[in-house]
Amino acid sequence: IDAQINEITYNRKIEIKTLVKRICDFKQTYTQYGGVRPFGTALLIAGVDDSGPRLFSTDPSGAMIEYKATSEGAGRDEVIAYFEKYYREGMDKDEAIILGLKALSKAVEGKINPDAIEIGVVDSSKRFKKLSPEETKEYIKKALGGV
Repeated sequence: IDAQINEITYNRKIEIKTLVKRICDFKQTYTQYGGVRPFGTALLIAGVDDSGPRLFSTDPSGAMIEYKATSEGAGRDEVIAYFEKYYREGMDKDEAIILGLKALSKAVEGKINPDAIEIGVVDSSKRFKKLSPEETKEYIKKALGGV
């Protein structure tokens, strides 16, 4: 609703950082009461706005951090280490997807199940596209060789 209110009020799409901050403020409100964290999850929120591509991580307490590349969950440390070594500015979409898959393979010791992976892309058109299972499998082959 906040995104719609922003568009009606200012006649422009809400910036990604503003939207993430509002989500985090909502999550943080619930931490003010002892032992209550009903959302209990970290979120990765990505999008493209007038500032360019943005990626934010939020935690259950409502804290947010912006990244160029990151991960959440089991194997996070391995993925982050891989990104720190191989991520570079200016990567195109294909390079970024392949980097992400290679990093994921480090976290799962190379045992990637192509049927358990979904890839979504947000580009400068500001539209989200979920890749088909066939497209995902092609990227996995490129990243890891015939999986």
